[in-house]
Amino acid sequence: MNHRKKGIYILLILGSLVAGFYFGQANFSEQPTATLSEISLPDTEKQLRSGEEWLGKIVVINHWATWCPPCREEIPMLITFQSQMSEANVQVLGIAHDLLDSARLFSAQVGMNYPSLVAITGGNELLAAQGNSSHGALPYTTIFNKQGVQVDSKLGLLTYDELLALVKPYLALQ
Repeated sequence: MNHRKKGIYILLILGSLVAGFYFGQANFSEQPTATLSEISLPDTEKQLRSGEEWLGKIVVINHWATWCPPCREEIPMLITFQSQMSEANVQVLGIAHDLLDSARLFSAQVGMNYPSLVAITGGNELLAAQGNSSHGALPYTTIFNKQGVQVDSKLGLLTYDELLALVKPYLALQ
């Protein structure tokens, strides 16, 4: 192979690497820009609630379902977290991706001490808007700052310490 062909191959490889890096950064560095004001859903008592209701607090939204074993495992920790963090101006908010009656019954059974809204329809779109591109995988937790802007998220089962680590940076800003 002559030097000219080698040079062309090297340029093509370098160009591909640069293009791959650029498009990879564009796809993976986008942060969700969801806000609490975009949330308007009924709660388990069929009352329409707006995310704006919790402006001024750090809001932990936990997307869950009764048919999701990791969600059911995580909820007692969220109940404890709400009890211990409410004085720090932190509000846990559930969004059930479930039937209204199933979510209401389960909430009562486990003694949820925080509101749970119900995404009867449009749940996957809401998850995607909050950065969950895993086709509705649950549980999914998002953190909103006091201005109502999403600042973090985590897919999968969380421990108390992991959730506290997600919230802690925003507690310091109070």
